Amino acid sequence: MAGRTRLFFLIRPSANETRAGPSALALFFVAVDVDGQVAAGARAQGPCLHPNRAHALAEWAGLDGAATLRAESSDRIPAGVIEMKTGWVSPDVPRHRAQAPRAKPLFTPARPLRVWVAGDSLAQVPGQALERAVGAAGPVDLLGVESRLDTGLTRPDLYNWFTRVRDVVRQLHPNVAVLSFGADDEHDYMSGVPAGRTIGPLGSPSWVAEYRRRVDGVTRELNAARIYVVWIGLPLTRGDGYRRGFRVVNSVLEAVARRHARMATYLDTWGMFSNHGRYADYLPNGHGQLVLMRAADGVHYQPAAGDEIARAVLARLRRVYELRG
Repeated sequence: MAGRTRLFFLIRPSANETRAGPSALALFFVAVDVDGQVAAGARAQGPCLHPNRAHALAEWAGLDGAATLRAESSDRIPAGVIEMKTGWVSPDVPRHRAQAPRAKPLFTPARPLRVWVAGDSLAQVPGQALERAVGAAGPVDLLGVESRLDTGLTRPDLYNWFTRVRDVVRQLHPNVAVLSFGADDEHDYMSGVPAGRTIGPLGSPSWVAEYRRRVDGVTRELNAARIYVVWIGLPLTRGDGYRRGFRVVNSVLEAVARRHARMATYLDTWGMFSNHGRYADYLPNGHGQLVLMRAADGVHYQPAAGDEIARAVLARLRRVYELRG
């Protein structure tokens, strides 16, 4: 097409797209050559009023930098965020036969996806929301929600989750484990440290290395049994007391999930439940309605927040599995 004049056509949003809301399509145009063949195109969408409305976050979910992208989007929303996507066709690039995408494992009500939810007290509300979302006769079978107060991965002397994970693999045979740990791990002390090893305070290189070893061990054990792992990150809290420790834990969870990206994913609740990077009790839900998301303690979730997490978990699972029926 070199040397040929291209004609550019502007296509305005339809009435349906205009009514779809502030994050709907704002502008779309294509460029065609003199033979009428599409050469390029661009789409503008926005303005986005909340990070959850940004489609790029869905595409980056589970990838390196997803949390940074969400944080930067939140910071820029007051000034206005518009998403642009472009594409073009080059006649000089050799054409290759497209490979058929690998079929996703299929699950139906007759053969449901078996999901186990476990963790500390922050696992309870999202687990209950996931129970509501999947119902009793769909393609997902929730095996149970094990939420144990004041437990985690740092104190197996109080409750040994490592042993419990092995028991669950053998007894329940889940396909997916949705895990929420760390709210009770943000302290200096760890039990069960290998002999001869010394652990420094929370956030020190030795603490991070040992916590990563534990998170990685859980992930590897589940993956070895062909169990997909969803690590739910810790949310932004009202007070400063938990924030540093929660950030340390989140960095470990995200790094481990990224290392095992084929069989694990990290769900960033810190960005999900922040208002331009700041704590807020009320936030827009998936329908744009302002609802109470956080409990009175400024740490735990209200049911509406659980619903948002459940939707995000199911969205991740649909990328890996075909859930039909």
